[in-house]
Amino acid sequence: MERFHLIHIVESSKRQLWLEKLIYSLELNSISQSVVTLEKEGDLKAFLSEKSVQVLSPVSENLLSVTLLGTKLVCRAKKSNSVNFLLLHGHKASFIGAIAARILNLNFGIVHHVQPNYFQLLRTQYPLRSLIHRFIYRSYIRRAKIIQSLSREVTLSLDTLSCAADKIVAVGHGVDFDALQESLKNPLGDTFKKPGFPRILMVGRLAWEKNYLLALEVFAELCKSYPEAQLLIAGVGPVEIEIQSLINRLNLTENVSLLGRVENVPELMVYSDLLMHLALTESYGQVYIEACFTSLPIFTFPTGIAIDLHEESNPLIHLLTQNNPEWISNQICQFLMSSPKRQSSDLSLMRSHYRKHDQDEVFQEMSKYLKLLIPELNQDDKKYS
Repeated sequence: MERFHLIHIVESSKRQLWLEKLIYSLELNSISQSVVTLEKEGDLKAFLSEKSVQVLSPVSENLLSVTLLGTKLVCRAKKSNSVNFLLLHGHKASFIGAIAARILNLNFGIVHHVQPNYFQLLRTQYPLRSLIHRFIYRSYIRRAKIIQSLSREVTLSLDTLSCAADKIVAVGHGVDFDALQESLKNPLGDTFKKPGFPRILMVGRLAWEKNYLLALEVFAELCKSYPEAQLLIAGVGPVEIEIQSLINRLNLTENVSLLGRVENVPELMVYSDLLMHLALTESYGQVYIEACFTSLPIFTFPTGIAIDLHEESNPLIHLLTQNNPEWISNQICQFLMSSPKRQSSDLSLMRSHYRKHDQDEVFQEMSKYLKLLIPELNQDDKKYS
């Protein structure tokens, strides 16, 4: 059997721990790999090159140049006497990778990191941009040989595109459980321990699709019943000014803390009473697993793996079915009045219970499905020759 050579196409040339760990895991499973980045050379190239992994980067970041150079770089990354297969990570990488695959007669798969309903939601903000990107998205999705669905939400969205069920593989993004456990050993300073009840946590990029403005309206309603409530927001992003402006208008400056980028989010969860996550769409949602690991109750819309966890009857997941601030606030108030004292987490038990979300398990599953492709890809190569 010919050797299998996997060519990852990623947008960023910065170091990416998840990608690096994936590459090492696949390497241990005897899968030869190269990486093509769509940004100029960065730390990722320097780091992986030391590990004998070929990393190719363009000299320009102009979209047209990157599209042409991306195809050239893929051609350079190909290994002779091997079955070459592209694994595309992200929207831009999938767009350019699909073009390269067509020109070079290669097959490709997609790790579906894109938030599944993002382009539909974008229509409310930028109608023309939404139309263009939805067209591009649908074109490469239909041509993919295999799609790694990170959550039930992704799978449901692929079903609406009439994606063949046999090319959808349900394997999540995974969480580094070793790093997660280590982070819980490092106590936080007093910065995050402002007095007040309940202490509500929000985590994520400060972007419109994460729905922080609705969350602030919910919190303002909650403060009518709990005047000492605290809302901690961990993250940075483009709508920070809008968020701060609404905090001021709602007179919540004493109750809301914008924490910026927080390195140790799981430890912060230990000192919170619940997680409120009102994102409109998620491809996965690592924050859900981190919260579950610390036994933190979660109030969320049905997005990402929150759907999966709810279908597994996880008692920590409280799915919200309305976007009315008063209604959501009432749901939280009812929970706070009736819920028993929060239990501390048994980390070894949590690791076992959420095993399929362990990064090591995820990488093994990815290796399995990629190896299963080899006989079929060999047949495709014969068709092209």
